[in-house]
Amino acid sequence: MSKTPPDLTPAEFDLMKVLWQLERGTVAEVRAEQARRSGSDLAYTTVMTLLGRLAAKGAVTVDRARQPFVYRPAFRRDSIVRERLKQFIDSVFDGKAESLVLHLVEDESLGRDELRRIQRRLGSDEPEQAAEQAEAEKPADRARPSSRDRTR
Repeated sequence: MSKTPPDLTPAEFDLMKVLWQLERGTVAEVRAEQARRSGSDLAYTTVMTLLGRLAAKGAVTVDRARQPFVYRPAFRRDSIVRERLKQFIDSVFDGKAESLVLHLVEDESLGRDELRRIQRRLGSDEPEQAAEQAEAEKPADRARPSSRDRTR
């Protein structure tokens, strides 16, 4: 198994998410779970083709000793997510993860509770102060008032 996760198309990544949930599966099992999750029903041959591509890229292993073949993820989800996130930060934020986080804060995508959990995860002794500082650093011309503004 290669140490670097392969690049995956959106359709391949969707099937990987199904395999991570199932831990292993045949084409029919992966197809059924994918249909249940997404509400769309891919053709059997489409799922078979995508799993074949994933195998060729080294993203899945195939047990050909059994009929039907059984597919298993060759990489843990977190390793592929980490690589995709790095690629996203490199291409969209010029490699600056801080820009991504600030964008999430400024766009109000992260609420106070989420910011507190992040601060605790980072080991900060002052999560409330950090959350208040992040709130204070948001642009003044926000479209939606913050909870602080609504209570005044």
